Amino acid sequence: MSTPPLSLSPTKASPVGERWTYPPAYLRILGVQMAFGLSYSAFLLLPKYLRLELGANAREIGAVAGAAVVAAAVLAPAIGMSARWVSRRALVAAALFLAGLAGATFTLVPGLGWPLYALRVLQGVAWIIVFQCTATMVADLVPKERLSQAIGFLGVSMLVTNALAPAVVEPVADRFGWGIAFGVPALLSVVALLLVPGLPDGLATAVAPPSVKPRTRPAVLPIHYGSFLMGAGIGVMFTFTQPFALSLGATRVGDFFFGYVAMAMFVRLGLSTFADRVGPARVATGAMVLYALVVGAAGFTQPNLLLVFGLGLGACHGLMYPALMATGMADLRPEERSLFMGWTSLAFNGGSAITVLFLGPVADRFGYPIIFWTVGALIATGILPLAISRGVVAWKPLRFARAARVAVERVE
Repeated sequence: MSTPPLSLSPTKASPVGERWTYPPAYLRILGVQMAFGLSYSAFLLLPKYLRLELGANAREIGAVAGAAVVAAAVLAPAIGMSARWVSRRALVAAALFLAGLAGATFTLVPGLGWPLYALRVLQGVAWIIVFQCTATMVADLVPKERLSQAIGFLGVSMLVTNALAPAVVEPVADRFGWGIAFGVPALLSVVALLLVPGLPDGLATAVAPPSVKPRTRPAVLPIHYGSFLMGAGIGVMFTFTQPFALSLGATRVGDFFFGYVAMAMFVRLGLSTFADRVGPARVATGAMVLYALVVGAAGFTQPNLLLVFGLGLGACHGLMYPALMATGMADLRPEERSLFMGWTSLAFNGGSAITVLFLGPVADRFGYPIIFWTVGALIATGILPLAISRGVVAWKPLRFARAARVAVERVE
């Protein structure tokens, strides 16, 4: 399938099959996301730093890594609500500054004390602001028929950094130390402040979807639950595959991230219009099935299989994230999207936080495989709720309830 080229000239909304180009503001959003992503993705190697430099065990690794996602989860709804009244440009600028400050000073903190956790909290706050604001900016700029593709491209701008940052940081850390490895990418967040004035700040009502009565919209709870499960899956994979592989004799873990990013980029670029054509809900449901299988199978990780599991995670996450977000946001009014993203972000980061905080002690006591099997089984519980609520799988009681609701609407 061909991917429409990015362009500096905006056009009106068009069906999926027609040529459509992106406005300049969208390209600036991608630039901010990529610059921020380089500073944040350098810390994908945080578990290795904690294990080798500070002697942390699985519980301590989970606690430090989890501090960022806990902060993001707790603040996500507040950020979502504040974005409706506070300038999103100002929020993004503050996030870029916080990310630069935390990254540049991280290795100056000795040991595993509270200052280390405080810096992780700053990183979590920065991440959730950028994540929510850029997603809602994109939803305001792009027509419904292109939303899954546009969110996918937004994800690609972060995915590139997921591969590039660890690939560069790991050898730099070996040769020059972790201070340089973490500090230099952090400065890119500060440089990205130059792009902030060109970001959109208002709502693009010209391409907004028509207003739909709240009670006639498909349920959003399965979307939030799916986001929770997605966070749990990527949290356990990003945090515990590294110490698991190191305990089995691995010396390098960067192959996992390379595989993850390579496959996710292939999915989002090579299959960029797939979800919009087939239906975001169908793609999100199928991707959740794959997610459960990949995470469960990670319990059988071997050092020489890190690349394989990275490819598997990239395939399921690359498909599921943009499809799930498009499924949830497509029928929302522009002013509702920030709040939706707030609750969705709470669910995603909550799932990630629970896994990295509570499964570390389980891994220390019972071994790493059990935590992957547990999370894989948990992800499987979200498949039917999503499929049924969005009509991917027919369920007669739900169909009758929808018919009755439509009848009531007509009477009113």
